Amino acid sequence: MGQKNTKNTKRDNSGSSTAATWKIPFALGLTLGASIAFFCMPYIPSMQRMVDIADDAVTSVKNEKLPELKFTFYNDLKTAEIEVSDSQIETEKIKKSLYFLQAGSFQSLDDAENQRIELLLLNLDSKIEAVTSSSGERWHRVLVGPFANKAKVSSSRAKLSQNQIDSFLLERSM
Repeated sequence: MGQKNTKNTKRDNSGSSTAATWKIPFALGLTLGASIAFFCMPYIPSMQRMVDIADDAVTSVKNEKLPELKFTFYNDLKTAEIEVSDSQIETEKIKKSLYFLQAGSFQSLDDAENQRIELLLLNLDSKIEAVTSSSGERWHRVLVGPFANKAKVSSSRAKLSQNQIDSFLLERSM
């Protein structure tokens, strides 16, 4: 490899001129800022005046009496009676449901399988359910779940909506 010929290369002397170019705008900006501050000084209220205004505000607030608050719900809750019928308790115990989210319905099994794989990548348990419609067409539903309660359903539904997948809730009794 050959060495660079330093005798024939031109030197760039622009380094010294760039050092001077920032000083002029800096000096002009400093002068302009100082002159604006000097001319605006009479219009700015004094610090003592601002302290007086703050003191007046504090004393006026201290002189105002606030009405006393009385909370009665403590006693109301202790003495309140809520009637719950036995039949309502029994039906809630008996009624157990599983919840599913339908994330798609496809005529093609391949499309349904692609949707199921996408849901598995989102860490959602899913399955495909084949259904025959009243007109005899075969559809493949992609179901997410089952879920025991609606809180788990809502978190999965939020994850689906974040990924632009429409869904609706299916409730099936056990």
